[in-house]
Amino acid sequence: MNDAGAAISEHRYGTIIEIKVYPSSSRHGTGVVSAGRIPVFVHSAPEKGKANREALKVLSEALGIPVSRMEVIRGMTTRNKTVLARGISPEHIVRAQK
Repeated sequence: MNDAGAAISEHRYGTIIEIKVYPSSSRHGTGVVSAGRIPVFVHSAPEKGKANREALKVLSEALGIPVSRMEVIRGMTTRNKTVLARGISPEHIVRAQK
């Protein structure tokens, strides 16, 4: 992913990752950073948190981070979300993006 630094920032408990979720997508995975967010494509529909759970799983696989360390801290009902990766450094995430 290109320009990952725009979507990643340090937080006292780990790293903040800005994402944009594309629910009910035919694609599955992450894309190139755009408008300061990492696009995350999921098959699940945006109902009862299914897309959020799948987005965290897809993001965790792409970054090599256990899903148990990730949580949506802002944007539970919108496509633009702020995710906290607890105990993970921004450097780790930037390296995983390459």
